[in-house]
Amino acid sequence: MDIVSEGLVRKVEVDDEEDTVRIYVAFARFTPLHPFAMAVNWPVQRRIVEDIVNVLEDKLGYFEIVDDTTLQRYYPLDKTEV
Repeated sequence: MDIVSEGLVRKVEVDDEEDTVRIYVAFARFTPLHPFAMAVNWPVQRRIVEDIVNVLEDKLGYFEIVDDTTLQRYYPLDKTEV
């Protein structure tokens, strides 16, 4: 599926001065608040992040993947966040 057409990628910010890209995804916005639904969505979200990283890691310098609602950072993770 195309995550841009599906509305999961909400915004892309490019900072030329710092040579960084920040990609805002809408995971929390589209995840139901029921604990079971959240648990079912986690592996899907992880796979989406992995696929984004696999496609972009050789094309971009430093980039981040961040939730547009909660501002949770999905990539890169600090060692303390794992």
